[in-house]
Amino acid sequence: MFNLNDDLKKIKTKVLVMSGISLFIALTQALPQKVAILGLDLSKNETMAGWFVLAVTAYFLVSFITLSIIELIQYYLPALIGRKTAKTTGDVIGLTEDECFPEEENEYCDPDVGTRSGEVNDIRRKNQEITYKYKSNFVRVSNLVKLISDFLFPIVFSVTSLGLLYCFLIN
Repeated sequence: MFNLNDDLKKIKTKVLVMSGISLFIALTQALPQKVAILGLDLSKNETMAGWFVLAVTAYFLVSFITLSIIELIQYYLPALIGRKTAKTTGDVIGLTEDECFPEEENEYCDPDVGTRSGEVNDIRRKNQEITYKYKSNFVRVSNLVKLISDFLFPIVFSVTSLGLLYCFLIN
């Protein structure tokens, strides 16, 4: 299953907090006169605080998107490589690996075919296939939920709040 690394979780938290602040400023249309955390007094130039929040939020958003793309590529790269190399053919006679060792030939070489132990092995193989199918479907759904909640929501929320804050600041 896909999990965010610790650095990406920290940046996600920061982008969500800054996006929340941006959205709050844009909706209330009230700029802060002081930034107590940094010890800044912006009472003479209130819009500077808005542009500062916009810039910091945009920075965290770009960092989050960049690191998210790297994480997603890192997670899905083995599957992509597996798909791309599945049909690789040799240069000697042009066969794929599956064509070199067909499964049908290997099935009939089993001395347990038609015996109780062969039947038990067949049942176990089928049960493993069913288990794999359900687990892989669970992982797909879980990854989809995580992609939406951990990647898409912060990006959409941040872009929306940045857009609203920008519209407020230019007016």
